Order: sequence, then structure tokens, then C-alpha cells
Amino acid sequence: MTMQLIDNDPDGIRICRVEGESLLTVVVPRDKLAEAKRLPYVPERGVYYLLDEDHGVLGRVYAGQTTQGLARLEAHKAKKEFWNKAVMFLDTDINIDRDVLDVLEAKVIDYVRRNGSYETDNTFLPGPHVNPYKEQRVEDLHSSILFRMKVLGYDLDREETVPVVGNTLFHTTRNGVQASGRYDTATGRFTVIAGSQVDLDRNIIKNQSAVAVRRHLFGERAGKEQLPDDIVLSSPSAAAVFVLGGSQNGWTEWVSDQGKTLDEVYRNKEHMNE
Repeated sequence: MTMQLIDNDPDGIRICRVEGESLLTVVVPRDKLAEAKRLPYVPERGVYYLLDEDHGVLGRVYAGQTTQGLARLEAHKAKKEFWNKAVMFLDTDINIDRDVLDVLEAKVIDYVRRNGSYETDNTFLPGPHVNPYKEQRVEDLHSSILFRMKVLGYDLDREETVPVVGNTLFHTTRNGVQASGRYDTATGRFTVIAGSQVDLDRNIIKNQSAVAVRRHLFGERAGKEQLPDDIVLSSPSAAAVFVLGGSQNGWTEWVSDQGKTLDEVYRNKEHMNE
């Protein structure tokens, strides 16, 4: 596997190739999209992931397909605020025809819905017809995609269970819930503090590990319950989902005593330099 760093920036745009495969991988930070669209000779057909990613820890993932190449990300930049990085797997229409593309998209969506401890915005699972003569092609592409994601440091299978430490306290008061927690910049994990309220009336859309923790702590109870002990979640979004239910963006949901969101404190350079 070879990797090209645009402008020699390891945190910038990366182009990855595997010897013997035509599939091209392009890693695009959200703030580098305009620059990425100027890259020459980039195919336009394939699948992609939008990632809420921090230190390799995935807080939220969205998967989809494109026939527009990098230009497809423009709409997501305007409509989806959660992602800070996109990973695209692109090839020509000769190597990925319409049938293969549709089935491959369904496969990558199903995978992120069933695996990992991250949230996903994929609420609909496509059900395209599978051409039996093209099944192996789809399997090979998906295996290559999963391999490349791991090499890049984005493990779609990883379940986060390691404890977290931190200093700055963050809060959420949405829907009358009073909850607090701390973020660990070294691991990307978030601890919800004992005494925080958990809204058990709102079901969790995804993140089965958070569902299991709720069930272990509270059984079948309803209403707002206090957390008896500190609990560690894999990301700020997973922590927000744990206490609030539904689907949440923890980077904007958790707010410090100074009124700064977690994103403003730790990820938004403009705010960090103020």
C-alpha cells in the first residue's frame, strides 16, 4: 500500500493505492474539501464514509455512494455538521458498474449499522438486487475497503471500553436532563459523571453497547434516573446518546461552564486561538 501526502501534511489530504488494485482511496479533512476537488485524475464512482473522528476513535459514521466523486461531499458539508473527515473509495464505471455500486453501498451501510460502538446517520438500508455473477466482486471490494480503513487507523469494528480521565467539566440540559462529564483528549473517550440524569423514555437509535449499559444499570425502568457511578463511553456522541437517547452530536451537545461546546474547546482552531 502506498500513500501520497498532499503538501506533505500527514493530517491533510491523503491518497492511498494498493498494488494490483484499481480502487483509489482519498482521505479528505472537511476543511480541505475545496483543495481536494482540484486533485487531477480522481475517479468518480464508488462509496465513502463521513467520520466524526478524533485520535482514530469514531464517534459517528455515515456511509453512502457517489457517481460524482469528491463533488458529492459538497452537499454533505452543507447539510451534515457532524463529520470532520471523509474517506472515499473510488474507481471508474468500467470497474464498478451500477449493479456493483448499489450492492456495495448496501453492504457498507449494513456493516456500519451492525458493527462498532459509534453512532450512524444511516437509518435506511437499501435492498438492491444482487447479481450472483457479481457477488464476489462486491465481497472483494468490501474486504479491501475494510483493510484500508484499518491501515488508515479507522477500525469500523472497534468497541471502546478503556477508562478515561480528564479535567474540564461539560454539561447537557437538553429536554430537562441534567448530566455532566469529562473528555479525555488522549483517547477521545468521554466519562459521564455519577449523579447525572439519564432519560430512559427516549430509546437509543444505535450503539448497542450503550443500550446494554442502560439495561444493566436501570433494567426496564422509565423516566429520568440518576447514574449511580461514573460510566465511560467511546466518544462524546456516544455519551450524549447514552444520557439523552435518540441520535446526538456530542461535540455540540456538551457545553463547558464558560458556555463553550466541546468542539469549540478541543477541535475548532478559531475558538482555540481566541
